[in-house]
Amino acid sequence: MFKDKNGNYRLKIAFDFDGTLTEGLFYILANHLITKGHDVWIMTARTESNDEYIAQCKRFRIPPEKNALERNNDIYEMATELGIRDKIIFTNLEDKSKAFQDHQFDILFDDDAEWHCNPVCEAGGMAVNI
Repeated sequence: MFKDKNGNYRLKIAFDFDGTLTEGLFYILANHLITKGHDVWIMTARTESNDEYIAQCKRFRIPPEKNALERNNDIYEMATELGIRDKIIFTNLEDKSKAFQDHQFDILFDDDAEWHCNPVCEAGGMAVNI
């Protein structure tokens, strides 16, 4: 939590992308929170680089998507719409608890309790499984 220039308390909030921010209600919530001055970020388990994506596909023995070079365009487009293009964290298929702590978030909204919300809560953070 931090104070804005007017002395009002604001939250640093992370939204998962797939299955969370892609749901209309959470997009609206994120946009509203941004409008109210909260520090909103996107935190996704996706990989950012294509090399890392291909390495992960090989590791898990799954075929890469046909449009692998364009696979994050949806995140970048939505982030640009929300005005947070510079606030995207890719965790490269790792749980989000380390990034949550490193970036000092106050809360995470995510659709995956076991892999993301629970580790954040177990480490003393706050996460909402939606």
